[in-house]
Formats: sequence, structure tokens, C-alpha cells
Amino acid sequence: MTLASFIERSRREPEDWKYTDLDKLLARTPCEAVAPVRCRKGKKSDRAKLVFVNGVWKPELSSFGTAPSCLLLGDLESGYALTLGEQTCLVTQPIELVFISDEDAPGEIALKFSVDVGKNGRLTLLENYLSTVPATTVETQVALQEHSKFVHGKIVRGGVHLASHDIHAAAGSFYSNFSLIRGGCPARNEIGVSLDGEEAQASIDGVMLLRGKDHADTTAKVSHNAPMGTSRQSYRTVLDDGARGVFKGRIHVAPGAQKSDGYQLSRALLLSDRAEMDAKPELEIYADDVKCSHGSAIGDLDENAMFYLRSRGLSEEQARGLLIEGFVSEMLESVRVPLWRDVFAKEIKAWTS
Repeated sequence: MTLASFIERSRREPEDWKYTDLDKLLARTPCEAVAPVRCRKGKKSDRAKLVFVNGVWKPELSSFGTAPSCLLLGDLESGYALTLGEQTCLVTQPIELVFISDEDAPGEIALKFSVDVGKNGRLTLLENYLSTVPATTVETQVALQEHSKFVHGKIVRGGVHLASHDIHAAAGSFYSNFSLIRGGCPARNEIGVSLDGEEAQASIDGVMLLRGKDHADTTAKVSHNAPMGTSRQSYRTVLDDGARGVFKGRIHVAPGAQKSDGYQLSRALLLSDRAEMDAKPELEIYADDVKCSHGSAIGDLDENAMFYLRSRGLSEEQARGLLIEGFVSEMLESVRVPLWRDVFAKEIKAWTS
């Protein structure tokens, strides 16, 4: 899906894009993009790290570690495929996809991925966007077979980043997503999960850190299409200066999807009178034996907590940073990979410092 495709979608679906007007956002003066990265040949490593430069996979910069080398197929034009389909395969080692743009990057990079995790399969994957071109679009299709598990992480560091994820989960499968969005002009991260089999589960968590002219939108939709499905959505957003954040979460329970259990929560911290947060939780339920709830809270820093920290000798800047870090760091408990948890913690620390 290209940038033009996203723009066309936003015009066809004005309600879904109510708070993120791409025409206006892309026409304004762009915010600062992440600097290009100089490519260097990497050392052989036990870690699985697949490097993409300007959207093109570079085997000479990559390492599969202990993961099977046949895991990744395809190219930028036709799309990449990560497959563990049609066989039981356990890839317990986390795999990191590193996306770099250099001085020769085009104005737009359109990435397309398909992920197929076979019956009883395991896959742990982190998308790490180290630098940005004027626009990066990502389209991801995920198929989880029975009793499979896919742990999916993502880090975005500004620029124009538009992503669409479509996940289908079979009976007994589990999908976990944690995204960290540091800026965006704009960034939109769409996560659509269909729980198509009994006892399928989904967990969608993340943090958005925005300042200046940043605009970031997380739109999460979970469809309970079979009985006894479980879903959790939890996001925290921090906004400063004139930044704007959007969280639109939806839980849909289809007829016959009895004993579905869905929960959704968005919390935001405003550090400026000019910052804006739009939260739109939605429940659409067509079954009578379910447990679903949602919540949203928006506020500023606790003055009593600030006073306490200042009275203990901390400067105002140090106290603010500590409270902000504490607000978002609770979300790291949902990160299931210790190495990633450390990476996310460093990113949060760098933003609050």
C-alpha cells in the first residue's frame, strides 16, 4: 500500500480518519525527520538481525543467528514473506528487522510483508525503524494457525509513517503487539485483529511520545468472531508543546461469539495547554454472554507528586522527567522479551531527558 493509497483511503473513510486528515497534515511544513544512517558491514552475530536499506534487504549486513535462513523470502517490489507455515517450527530467538534510509533514499518507501505462523509455531519479531525518508508505508498480513504464537514489537522514530496490520488468529492462537511511537508527521499505526477461532487471544499495547508538531494516531480494532476469545488493548500517550495524539480502539463481538472477554484502556498525559489528545473507545456487541469494557483518561502531572519530588531536592526538570517516565514505564511490563524491554526503556529515557 503506497502513500497515495493511504490518502485515497482517508478520503473514502472520513469517519475512520476523522482526527488524522492526511491532506492537511502532509501539506503543512514537515517536522524534523530522523537523520540518515551510514551503512556498515555488520559482524557475524548470534542475534538474528535482518537489515533493510531503503526498503531493500541486505544479506551482507544481516545475520540469521540460529533462525532458519529460509525464513525470509521475496523482495521490495513483490513483498517480503516470513513463513513458518505448513510445519511445526519454533523460532524462540527474537528476530529484529532493522530499517535504514541513507542519502540515496527515494521520496517514498512502500514495504509489504506477509507473516505465516504454522500450527503450534512460535515467532518473535521486532520492527526497528532507525531512520526515515519523507514517507514510509507498511502493509502487513499475518496468518496464525491453530495454537501458534506471534510476539510483535515496533519502534517508530518520527517522519511520515503509515502502517496497516491485518491479523487473523485461528483457534487457540495468541497475538501480542507492543509499539513505541516517538514522534510522527504524521504517524498512523493501524492494527486490525480477527479472532476467528475459539479461545484465540490478542494483546495490543503501546506508548506514544509526542512533542513539537508531532501527530500520531493508533487505531486498533479487534473482532471477536468465535466463542471464548480474549483481547486486551492498553495505550499510554505523553504530549508536549503543540503535539496531537489519537487513540481509536474498537471491540467488535459477532453473533455467536459467546463468552468473549474484551478490555480496552487509553491514558494520556498533557504537558502543555496547546497539546491535544483524541480518544475514541468503541464497543459493538452482538452476543449476550460476554464481558467487555473500555476506559479513557486524560490529565496533567500531579502537582502533589511534583511538590514531593521538588522537596526532596530534585529540580523541576528532573521531577517532570521522573513522573513521565513512571507513567509510561508501567507499560513495559507487557513487553515479553527482556532485551526489547531494555531497548524500549532506553528510548523512553532518552525522550524524557
